[in-house]
Amino acid sequence: MVREAIGTCCVQSLQMNDIRRNNASIKHFVREHLGCACPDKVFENITVTEQSDIFSSANTVYEIGGRLFVAVFVPADWHDISIQLGKLVVDGKQFRDRHGYNRFRLVIVTDDDDAEKDLQRIFNDLPGIDDKTHLHVIRSNILP
Repeated sequence: MVREAIGTCCVQSLQMNDIRRNNASIKHFVREHLGCACPDKVFENITVTEQSDIFSSANTVYEIGGRLFVAVFVPADWHDISIQLGKLVVDGKQFRDRHGYNRFRLVIVTDDDDAEKDLQRIFNDLPGIDDKTHLHVIRSNILP
């Protein structure tokens, strides 16, 4: 399912207030929890895709202002993602570059205390990580 909000346009009969509220929630999430410093103008155009083939098996993909690509994974067990982390990063970087995004943020959602340290270690050891690729391990209550 794709929901898109561009300026004052509504898609799939979402009410304008719902779109504004959703965009504000996404903007808060990206800025406060993922550390994005993008200007406000970037957040005027947000596309949210849920359960799509756009990017591997991501639960949700946020395409923000043509500059930021965020793929959110909510695995049943974060250990499954740790095995696939290298492929997810390569695929995300390729998607980012192919579509002209400035940044790729891979978000893994888990409430397991060990996940962040272990996933970050695996991520840091991957070859070809650049300063435009970021890993975020967050708790489920942080999602917009």
